[in-house]
Amino acid sequence: MSEVRVLVPLPLSMNFTEKVKEFILKYNLIFPEDTVLIGVSGGPDSMALLYTLFSLMNELNFDIAVCYVDHKLRPESKDEAKFVSEVAESIKLPFTLKEINIEEFRRGRTLEESARVARYRALEEARKENNGTRIAVAHHLDDQIETILMRIVRGTSIRGLRGIPVRNGNIIRPLLGVYREEILGFCGENNIRYVIDSSNLSTAFTRNRIRLELIPVLEQYNPKVKESLLRLSAQAEELDQFLSYLEDDLLKRYKISGDEYYIAADSIKSLPEFLKRRVIFRILVEVSPKPTDVREESYKMLTSLLDKSTGKILNLPGGAIAYRDYNGIRILRENPHLLPVYILNIPGVTVIDRLKKKITTEIISKKELFEMASPNQYTFYLDSDKIELPIYLRGPKEGERFSPLGLNGKMKKLQDIMVDRKIPREYRGIYPVIVDNRGEVICIPEYTISERVKVDEGTKNILLLRIECYE
Repeated sequence: MSEVRVLVPLPLSMNFTEKVKEFILKYNLIFPEDTVLIGVSGGPDSMALLYTLFSLMNELNFDIAVCYVDHKLRPESKDEAKFVSEVAESIKLPFTLKEINIEEFRRGRTLEESARVARYRALEEARKENNGTRIAVAHHLDDQIETILMRIVRGTSIRGLRGIPVRNGNIIRPLLGVYREEILGFCGENNIRYVIDSSNLSTAFTRNRIRLELIPVLEQYNPKVKESLLRLSAQAEELDQFLSYLEDDLLKRYKISGDEYYIAADSIKSLPEFLKRRVIFRILVEVSPKPTDVREESYKMLTSLLDKSTGKILNLPGGAIAYRDYNGIRILRENPHLLPVYILNIPGVTVIDRLKKKITTEIISKKELFEMASPNQYTFYLDSDKIELPIYLRGPKEGERFSPLGLNGKMKKLQDIMVDRKIPREYRGIYPVIVDNRGEVICIPEYTISERVKVDEGTKNILLLRIECYE
């Protein structure tokens, strides 16, 4: 599991170091022979984290490296970096200084968000430089409470109420079971020196205003509001786990391949709105080449497709594409090296702009077939009653197979067909195939049709495909 969250804080009566150790063991945050890079700002939280982990190094058999990230936003940051460096040297731990330019990470973000993104990027670089396996940061329960409140104020979902995870990938938070008051007490009892970040006292930042202004007001209404918020977060975590279980079950039903899903309209419409939203967002994030671009707009565009007529195609923010057929919506990853998906009009003409071709289709009777001119390599006749409409033209998929006419049902890999036909490697991603609504290849233009859909004695209706080039 890449992400772990704490549901209930540990008892306050425990010795601080023992309490942190139990928390580490409970959530499997550190393993023997790990190298933990600690992000140390010099403040009380990170200094308590540094000394606590240092005291547990031998017992739990892991190594430590120290990193200070200089955001270059305050004149005193150089002195703080020097202070952290001297502390690391005094206890013989490797030290790394990372200097970052916040402006490179702005891109519409707030200063707080830009600093956070830049800081984690720098810590990850330092982890690799020190051959580290974990990054430890000093978030504690008061940070958790502030995060929950900040999300409530800004607007959030059940998932947002879960707060900060104990472990997220290789980032661990060993202090997420203790309060700020306990950290200050630990520093005082052990004469641990630390610096005060002046920006933590500025009400220009939302988090600071919540800590300095909002929480004291809430405590006037409920002295135990912090505990109440943590219980709310724990309940949100449990509910989210249950909903994730339902999501997983639905995604298994909807998944066609690693980058393609099919949602039956009746199925998705019958879901409660909040579950429908979660499922669709999850699909879009999994399918999209740029999952961070998946927004509310993506969800609205996709759900609006349920009310559109068959044949409608949408390019969604994030790089996924979706198209409506008779029974639902197909969602797949857009790939610039592959042929886009085209729904073929029946009857009618479909222009394949990427290939500079147009495909004309019509349904004819067997009698009409005998009256037509002899077929050529650009015209195909298929038994339309053996085909599940609509049909699509797209690029080939990895491992896909096809049963060419004349091979008595024998299947061949499309890859082998392209090699046999001497299709250059760089063009194989846009080598067109025509598939029916079941995803089965029924025709390869300019080659042949599938044995399964050939015209035979029992054929009544025939699908004619005519392919023409244009400039």
